[in-house]
Amino acid sequence: IIHPKPVCIIRSMRSVMNIFGPQISEKKLHVEFIYPPRGFLIFADENLLGQVLINLLDNAIKYTPGNGKIVIRCRKQDTRVFITFTDTGVGIPHESIPRVFERFYRVDKARSRDQGGTGLGLAIVKHIVESHGGDVFVESNIGKGSTFGVTFLTV
Repeated sequence: IIHPKPVCIIRSMRSVMNIFGPQISEKKLHVEFIYPPRGFLIFADENLLGQVLINLLDNAIKYTPGNGKIVIRCRKQDTRVFITFTDTGVGIPHESIPRVFERFYRVDKARSRDQGGTGLGLAIVKHIVESHGGDVFVESNIGKGSTFGVTFLTV
């Protein structure tokens, strides 16, 4: 059951970033959070939104090598808010991109085993975002990194 209400996406993202502080420090990652000076509200279930942000940041941290960079951007366009996570990680092969949001799909089985996880994180992200009337998307270049994004409706 979804319980949507107005939620400050900036506050939610900062809370999630605090959760991952130790992992970010341990890998010496540079994490940048870019958002407009005036924050904005989205219409979402706060707990489910948190799960989306946790899964996306967790993946970015897992697949970005030490001393890498992660950029999180929030921007508003018309009635939607776009939240993107761009990393300097290993990237995803072109042929795997259409499948990354499928349940249990793993791009690199050996690497995924080493990193842990079930292969459900992105499928959960997609389900939650779409149940809120939003969309998910991904762009990637091997050896350069990936951008995962989600959209939510603004209040």
